Amino acid sequence: MNGELETDHDVLVTLARFSLATAEHLHQLHGGQAGIKQTTNRMTRLRNEGLAEFVTLPQAGRAKAWYLTEAGSAVTATFPAARRPDPLVAPEQTALRLGRGHLLTLGLVHCAFVADARARGEGFGPGDLTPAPEHPVDLADPGGPAYRPAAELAYTATTDGRRRRLRAFVELHRPSTGTEQAAEQLAACARLWQQPGPGGTGWARERRWRTFPALLVVLTGTQASALGTAVEDLLLAAEENPATADLLAAVPAGAARLEDLVRHGPTATVWHPLSEDRRQPCGWTQL
Repeated sequence: MNGELETDHDVLVTLARFSLATAEHLHQLHGGQAGIKQTTNRMTRLRNEGLAEFVTLPQAGRAKAWYLTEAGSAVTATFPAARRPDPLVAPEQTALRLGRGHLLTLGLVHCAFVADARARGEGFGPGDLTPAPEHPVDLADPGGPAYRPAAELAYTATTDGRRRRLRAFVELHRPSTGTEQAAEQLAACARLWQQPGPGGTGWARERRWRTFPALLVVLTGTQASALGTAVEDLLLAAEENPATADLLAAVPAGAARLEDLVRHGPTATVWHPLSEDRRQPCGWTQL
């Protein structure tokens, strides 16, 4: 497979995983050293081939957000890289359920982690963030209650010269909409964390992960002056649930503004720990 076909493949896989992506998102992941014009030309060609289509985003200066056509989805379904560890509803249904803004914001988070990892020589590629995964609380009851974060990421960091594998759940929270939905998501994560193992022995989480993933809450639509209040309100709402309070005391967790994450990168001191001791901001790997 030549380089052009390989990049086409990778772009189509990203569209399958994210349902919706801007040319900027696709370029940061797959554009290499070329200018963004090459990516826009690629998307125009894929559209002419009937594999991709776009919608115009009036709130973003009429930028285009790309998605797979029915033919593109059929082609991409044959790619092993597009397969997920858990079933996902059709991309168009995901877009309707979550909304364009949610999916495009997730793309910004994705790009921030990829750019930071590349700059640091660490491991986080285009396929290392899974949007909208589903984790049944009880593995024996896959149709029962489940935790569905906005995304889950797998990252290979370098600490003291040694490589280590890190995982994290990502949640998106807009404080202006209130804290109940975010608190419900944290409570669902707490149920997953507290689920007993088979026969009541140990913890079910130990059968899935060696270390339970960190919890990263990305705050959207939040002014810098309102950050402290947003974090405090989120903590107050979360701590009403004893299980959630126990989770936040035991699992690395933090909140950061989207703008700070994009501008400075996830390893910068932009994360505010969601813990009782209210430590100073830090990078996500220091939570």
